[in-house]
Amino acid sequence: MSPAGASIPCQEDDLSRSCNVPVTVLPDSIPPSQPPPSVEPRQAARTSKRRPQARLRAITGDQIVADWASLFGDLGRRSSLSPTDDPPVEWRVHDRTHLEFAIDYPVSAARREHTWEAFFFLPESFRLHEDSYDKKAIYDDLWSYVRYAVPQLPFYQLAERRADGPLARTRAALRASADASDGSAESAAAMQRLRLYACLVRAAGVSSMREIEREIASTEPSPERLRALVGPFVATCSAVAGALRALIDETAALPLPEEARIAARWTDEDVSMVLETLCATMGIAVENRARTFPALRGYAEPLAAHAVEQARHRRARGYGSVGSADASERDIEHLEFRRHVLKRFTSSVLWLSLEVHEAAAWVVHTLYAFAAAVAMAFALAAGFRATPMTESFFRYAVVVVIAYAVKDRLKAFLQNVFAGWIARRFPDRKWAILDRERERRVGRVHERAAFLPFTTLPPEVLARRRVTREHPLEEHARPERVLWHHKTVSVAAQPKGAENGDFPMMTEIFRLNLRRWLSHTDDPNRKIVFADPGDARVYSATARRVYNINVVYRLSTSGSDSPWHRLRMVVSRKGIERIDSIC
Repeated sequence: MSPAGASIPCQEDDLSRSCNVPVTVLPDSIPPSQPPPSVEPRQAARTSKRRPQARLRAITGDQIVADWASLFGDLGRRSSLSPTDDPPVEWRVHDRTHLEFAIDYPVSAARREHTWEAFFFLPESFRLHEDSYDKKAIYDDLWSYVRYAVPQLPFYQLAERRADGPLARTRAALRASADASDGSAESAAAMQRLRLYACLVRAAGVSSMREIEREIASTEPSPERLRALVGPFVATCSAVAGALRALIDETAALPLPEEARIAARWTDEDVSMVLETLCATMGIAVENRARTFPALRGYAEPLAAHAVEQARHRRARGYGSVGSADASERDIEHLEFRRHVLKRFTSSVLWLSLEVHEAAAWVVHTLYAFAAAVAMAFALAAGFRATPMTESFFRYAVVVVIAYAVKDRLKAFLQNVFAGWIARRFPDRKWAILDRERERRVGRVHERAAFLPFTTLPPEVLARRRVTREHPLEEHARPERVLWHHKTVSVAAQPKGAENGDFPMMTEIFRLNLRRWLSHTDDPNRKIVFADPGDARVYSATARRVYNINVVYRLSTSGSDSPWHRLRMVVSRKGIERIDSIC
C-alpha cells in the first residue's frame, strides 16, 4: 500500500505516465454550449473534440454562496420514497446494440422468492430459432450481474451527525480500527463504511438531481420552483462534503491502519468528484434551458461555483484529479481512468459474486448412461441370437453390424427423449449469489430459456401482445417467434446482527446483446417510389427500415398475481432506435 496522500496506482500500459500529474475534468454528456461573450477562451484553437470546452462560468464570492446556503432550512422536507415513483423494472438503452434492464429484489427478515418471466416476440426475419440460436448463445447474449442496492435516503441526512446515521457509523468504524493492522477485521469494517458512505452520496445526490432535471424538462419551468430546488441542492452538497472532510480531519491523528487511511483519502476524492460532476452537469442543463426560458438565467452560476469549490478542495489536498482549461487529451484520458478506479473502489462494497452451473447435469449424465446401457443390451442380445461363426461367419457379421447401427440410433433417440423430458422439468442453470466480502450466501437462482409456440403462451400474455393488433391476420403478415426467459430468485433472510438498513435490496442488472439478433436485418435505408394521385406525379424517397421487438414481462413475489407489462423496442440494422412503453 502506498503512503498516505499517494495517488491511485495506474498501469503503465494504460497511461504510460505518472499518476501524480494534475489533469482535467472529464467533459459531461450534455451537448456543449458556447462560452459567454464576455469570456475569452484560454486557448483560441482546439485541435480535438476531446479537449476541454468552456460551458459555464461560475460566480464566486462568499456573498453569493451564503445567499444560496441560507435556504438550507428548506431541506427538512423528506424525499419521496414511494415505490410507485419509478417502474418496477427499469429499461434503458446502454448503447446501440445493448438493452439494459434492472430488477430490484428486497431483502427482508424472512426468505422471499421472486419470479421474473419475459416473452420476447421476435420477427421471423431475424432467423432466430432452436437450431440457429441454442441455449448457450442465448445465455451468452443475456448477461447479468447482481449487487446490493444502497438505502434510499434523503440527501441532507448524509450530513447529519445523529448516532444512528451513516456518518456516525463511519466515525465509529474508523475509531474502532485505531491501533489495528492492515488486513484486520477492524480495518476491513472501516473501509466498508467509508466505501458505503461514498455510495450513499452518489445515490442520494443523483436522486436529488433528478428532481431538478424534471423541473428543467417541464413544459413551463418555474423560476421559483427551480430556486427552491437548486438552493437546497447546493447547500446540501456543501454540507455533505464538509461533514466528510471534518470526519477525515478528526480521525487523521488516530493511529489508523495504512489501508484505512488511504481508503479515507480515496473516499474523500471520489465524493468530491461526484459532487463536482452533479453540480456541473446541472449547471450546464440549467444554462441550456435558459436560452429558451430567460427567466431561468442566474440559477446555473451557484451550481458552477460549487463545482469549482470541489476542484479547489482536491487541488489543496494534493489529489490527482484537478482539471485545467488547457489540458491535453492524455490528461483527460488519465482523469477518466482515475475516476473509473475511484468509482470501482467505492462501489466494490456492493458487489456480489455469482456461481453459475448447469442445473440438471447429474440427471443428464445418468439418463444418457441409461440410454447407452439400453442400446448396448440390445446389441448384445442381437449378437447372442446370431448364427454361430462356425456355421456362417457372414451371417453373424451382418447381424452384428445391423445390431450396432440400431444400438447407435436407439441411444440417440433415447437421449433426445430424455433431453426433452429434462428441459420441461429442470432449469437450465443454477446460480448461487455470494457476498464474499461478508462471507455469506445471499440467494439462489434457477434460470430457464426456450423458444415457445404461440399455442403454449398464457392467455394474458397473448392479450397484451395483441393490444395493438388491428386484425388477427397481422400474425400471418408479420410472423414472430417467441423467446421465453424465466428466472426464480430466492433471496435469503437478513442475517441476525447485521446492520439494519445497510442493504435493503439486491439489484440484478441484465444486459441483452442484440448484435446477433440484427445480423440478418435489411439495410436501414431503402429507396422507394410512389405516385401521388393528387398532382399525378411519381416521387422517390428514402424509407427507414425498422423492426419491432415486443416484450411482455412481469415480476412477481412469493406467488403473487402481478400484472403483465409490455414494451416495444424499435430496432434497425444500426441498433436500437427507441423504446416505447405500451401497457
